[in-house]
Amino acid sequence: MTSAYAELWQSCWAEEFLTDSWASLDHILGEPGAVVDSERTPLAAVGPEWTRDTLLRKAADRRRALLEIDALVALSLGITADELCTIYRTQFPVLYGYDRKEYLYDANGRLVPTSVQQVWRKKGGNEGTFTPEDLTATHAGSGIDYRYDLPFVHLDREADLRTAYTEFQRRLV
Repeated sequence: MTSAYAELWQSCWAEEFLTDSWASLDHILGEPGAVVDSERTPLAAVGPEWTRDTLLRKAADRRRALLEIDALVALSLGITADELCTIYRTQFPVLYGYDRKEYLYDANGRLVPTSVQQVWRKKGGNEGTFTPEDLTATHAGSGIDYRYDLPFVHLDREADLRTAYTEFQRRLV
């Protein structure tokens, strides 16, 4: 976190932020497509001051913010949801491949590091066979150990783009 964004955040912040919500519903990680509840998740309880709580700290939240921006831009340019998904698949094949094969998220929405993924794949993803050490990785920069929580899942960017697109289309009518 850096204070470099504090002034910008204060100048852009609006009271409406407190009642805004994500366009997509929360998924229960491990059950793709399942919905936690029928309510949309609030973005965050953020105030006009730039603090550590303002940040999107989980990888899944940052991913969701990026794909919702993509859906909003597509709507503003008159691009359909089908065209947006085609652009994603054809113009961003590396991201498409990572989304399908490399980017695994744990139950808390964190990206699972390669070292933990390797053990997970080797053991076939069978939840009962893991030790706490299997699910732990040391961050190279800080030396801090992080434990990742099962289940691990790949998230479906195309489905999430379509959901966000449809919801923003509804909101903008």
